[in-house]
Amino acid sequence: MDAAEAVGRLLFYAQLLLFAQCIAAAAAAGILASPLLLIARRRPTANWVAAQAMRVLAEHVLGITVDVDGAAHLLSAGARPCVIVANHQSLLDAVWLAWVLPRRAVVVASASVARLPVLGWFMRLAGNLFVRRGDSQSIKALFDGSLRCLERDKTSVVMFPEGRRNPARSGALLDFKKGAFYLAYCVRAPVVPVAVQCIHPLYSWSDRRFRRNCVIRIRVLAPIPTHALAEEAIPALVTNVRSDIQKACIALAQPQQPPPDSIDY
Repeated sequence: MDAAEAVGRLLFYAQLLLFAQCIAAAAAAGILASPLLLIARRRPTANWVAAQAMRVLAEHVLGITVDVDGAAHLLSAGARPCVIVANHQSLLDAVWLAWVLPRRAVVVASASVARLPVLGWFMRLAGNLFVRRGDSQSIKALFDGSLRCLERDKTSVVMFPEGRRNPARSGALLDFKKGAFYLAYCVRAPVVPVAVQCIHPLYSWSDRRFRRNCVIRIRVLAPIPTHALAEEAIPALVTNVRSDIQKACIALAQPQQPPPDSIDY
């Protein structure tokens, strides 16, 4: 290993350590806010509090910001609970989520996250949902919990229909599972697709790369109403949403064009 590679690895682990500390600090902020929010019957708002803390820490400690295209779609969807679906890539999902999470929302995460210190404590306290892949009882419990959030608690649900992290260098999406879409159909909640650029150039565990002073580009697509959706149309909806997110991801991966120079006449 030459000196440049050694320095690169050192910087990678330093940035990774900072990231873990930011996650812990944001989770701690959510934990501190939770008792008051529980009293006010606004338990899921603890996720938004933690998200705002993570947003500040990401910008000022990690040197990462997020460019949101289509933020107005989040505002229009925020009038009622919705099912937010997005591609799922890496640890950095915790960063971009801080820019799009509604005030009342829970996130579906792997059951392994619930066992993590600080972050797991916070996520359980804030009412987030967990699932074990391949466990039918866990999947049923997730569905029941999601229904309760949307119908009774008027809380949006963030889901990753790929079902697992997909750190593909090409940005190609995995097949989408239909659970999120069937859930939206059952409660007639709008589906809000979110596309996140391929972050492999920004973060890669295998390549020991974790860049500072970078921008994660995301695009919030128009909410899709489900009030007139027939059950037999759900597979087509899954296919179309996956296609739309994939197209948006490809577009986001393209270099941004500089604005044209102004011309005085």
